Amino acid sequence: MFTIATERLAIEDYVSKNYIHDFVYQDAIGFEALDYYLTMNESVMLEFVCTYLDNQNGIATPYPKLPMTI
Repeated sequence: MFTIATERLAIEDYVSKNYIHDFVYQDAIGFEALDYYLTMNESVMLEFVCTYLDNQNGIATPYPKLPMTI
C-alpha cells in the first residue's frame, strides 16, 4: 500500500499549499490538529495520499476539503 513516509509527504505537501493554522481537532490546533485528524480518520488519510501520489505523477487532483472545526 503506502508507508508512513508517504503519509508524511502528503501532509507536508498539503500544508505547503493550504492554510491550516485555524484547523482545530480535539484540543489541537494547526499542523498538530491536521496530523491527528488524518491519523484518526484512515479514509481521509487514504484520500490525501492518493491525491498526493496523483499530483506527483502529473495528474492534477485537488485535495479533499476539510472541515475547519471538528
